[in-house]
Amino acid sequence: MYCHQCVRSYADDAKYCSQCGRRLHSHKVLQQGDWTEADAEGAAAMELLPTNHYFAQAGSSPKTETPRTGWLLPAALVGASVATALSVYWYYGHEKQINEDVLQLQAEARTAALGGDFEQALELLSDASEARPEYAALSADMNIIQHAMQVRRLTEQVEVSLSTGMILDAEKGINELKSEFNGHKEPIYDKLKLRMDELNMNLTLQKLTSELETLTTVKEHGEMLNVVNGLIGEEAEALREQIKSAIVSMTEADVDALLAKKNYSGAEQKVNEGLAWLKDDASLIKLRERIQSERSQYEQQEQQRIEQAMQRAAEEDLINQTAAVEVVSTDQTLDEFGDLTVVGVLRNAATRPIYSVTVDFTVQSQDGEVLGKGTANATPNYIEPGEQMTFTATIYGIYDEECEIVVDNATWYLD
Repeated sequence: MYCHQCVRSYADDAKYCSQCGRRLHSHKVLQQGDWTEADAEGAAAMELLPTNHYFAQAGSSPKTETPRTGWLLPAALVGASVATALSVYWYYGHEKQINEDVLQLQAEARTAALGGDFEQALELLSDASEARPEYAALSADMNIIQHAMQVRRLTEQVEVSLSTGMILDAEKGINELKSEFNGHKEPIYDKLKLRMDELNMNLTLQKLTSELETLTTVKEHGEMLNVVNGLIGEEAEALREQIKSAIVSMTEADVDALLAKKNYSGAEQKVNEGLAWLKDDASLIKLRERIQSERSQYEQQEQQRIEQAMQRAAEEDLINQTAAVEVVSTDQTLDEFGDLTVVGVLRNAATRPIYSVTVDFTVQSQDGEVLGKGTANATPNYIEPGEQMTFTATIYGIYDEECEIVVDNATWYLD
């Protein structure tokens, strides 16, 4: 007796197969020699081959001795199982390979996209989609890449606008770019965002450069410098140097105007305003040193001038006090009675007007003998500096026509 499942022999009283555990039925393996004629006809009707076949029938018993053929059916079943397993294994392997190919294409597409080659990325994703059209991740990647291509085209338009000086169009394009980036944090946008930042900075620089020509004060230039200091790049550096140069030039012009008026404090204040924006600027520091030098020189000159003025004032005061009346000339006439008439011309040598001038004079002979003395009042009574005055007097009993008039003293009042 054999198990109909695993074809293992079992005892007559067994109910379950000791090999596979199935419930046993009463089946026998018939030898080829045990077949009856009816059995052979039935086998032919079942398209079984006449030899090496498994045939089971309840209650049958061998009649003649024939070779054993019970292993054929199990072999056929095992072969079918193996074939099915191989088919399933091949199908599984085939599908797995397709999945791996699709994932590889997707990975290559993402690499190309991150490198900026969007067209190649789309081709790779298209190939992957043909193999796995139901794979939603491929469609999502394609949509993102197509959007990135759209953003790149908009970026290129902004670049053209900036290069042609169309600031308003460029500003509008950058605002559109900012709107397109909203909600997108995928790595594919990183380079595009960096490029947008560069374009935005270039736009700011162009606007500032255009505005620079309208600035008129150091403060306005300094405020713009604070904005440009937050920017980077060669263009920003060039604009920064341009603003610094303007601050220095304006400060120098203001300082020169103030120095011409000897306004040293105002000049230093202007330099300090410039240094507030350009700390440690060599040109402004040198300008401040120049102001200090000219101030020191001026103060020395002023001190000398004051001293000289004081000296002149002292000299003038001395003259005014002691030598305000200067004798210009004297003339005398001796009449027939021996009386001498003296006429003198005086000048106001003081720096202030004088009045009530009186002179004392002496008449001397050629030998120095005093022949007489006299006093006279000068006219006019009030004399401006540098103006002349005269006095007239008569000395009686001189009798010497060759005599000489000597003004001994003069008195006056300063106005």
